[in-house]
Amino acid sequence: MGTVTLDFLHEGPLGRGHDPATVRWGGVANNAACALGARGARPALLTVEYSGELGPAVAGHLAANAVDWLPLPARAPLPVFHAELVDGSVAGKRFFGERALGLITPDLLGRSHGSLDGAGAVAAGTDTEAPALAWLADTARERGMPFWLLSADPNEVSKLRPEGRRADLVALNQRELSLWAGRSLDDWDDVIAAARRLPAPGGRCLVTLGERGSLLVRADGADVVHQPPVPLADAVITVGAGDVLFGCLLAGRLAGLGWEAALKEATELTSLFLATPDDVPDPYRALRT
Repeated sequence: MGTVTLDFLHEGPLGRGHDPATVRWGGVANNAACALGARGARPALLTVEYSGELGPAVAGHLAANAVDWLPLPARAPLPVFHAELVDGSVAGKRFFGERALGLITPDLLGRSHGSLDGAGAVAAGTDTEAPALAWLADTARERGMPFWLLSADPNEVSKLRPEGRRADLVALNQRELSLWAGRSLDDWDDVIAAARRLPAPGGRCLVTLGERGSLLVRADGADVVHQPPVPLADAVITVGAGDVLFGCLLAGRLAGLGWEAALKEATELTSLFLATPDDVPDPYRALRT
């Protein structure tokens, strides 16, 4: 659950950007859903319905990526994410389209309760409002489904436990974990200790560490899995990498892989996605291996 966005990514300061520039579909939930679709997991994406000239194009985009779109009974303009890149990573950004996420409320979700029928898991990002995330967490627990939560923005770390609920898997980067913990987490022991506190009892926390790979940490104190990164030959745009990793990890788990094997596969697949040239019309094809 979340939103689709139109991403405008470029080198240089906001308002004074320069080539290379990229315009593409984006959004935390969209990226994860498209990764799930490429892996054959048959995902359904809940968003509002999009108004305006580009609204109808969303259906074609999601269908082409094997995502079943379930628009909720509310309308909003398609959001735009505008980002300044430095060495492929976001250095400055602006988001236009809060209405598309703010309209997703517990009341709206309650009127579409049947949308979750047959689901094997529920996932969302912290760009969604906290009451809606709490509703998702409660509904998933009532139905015996895992609830996965992906950090969408360092400014939204307060939603990593939406209204006190804890997710079965929380995915975030080291900086976001430090912000949530309220202190700098400089060594792995500190990272692991903070990560154990974040998910639900028996749950897991996935912490991405950039060039050092990622850590999968269990809340119960069991052994930690360290997954090294896959080296990339060239500089790449890393926007959306965590979303794709999250989607591929969930797809692996739904396919029956163990946690360590699923994380290894997700890491390898994400590297293939990142290595795909920006001008390819179907970047998620790299995940259909």
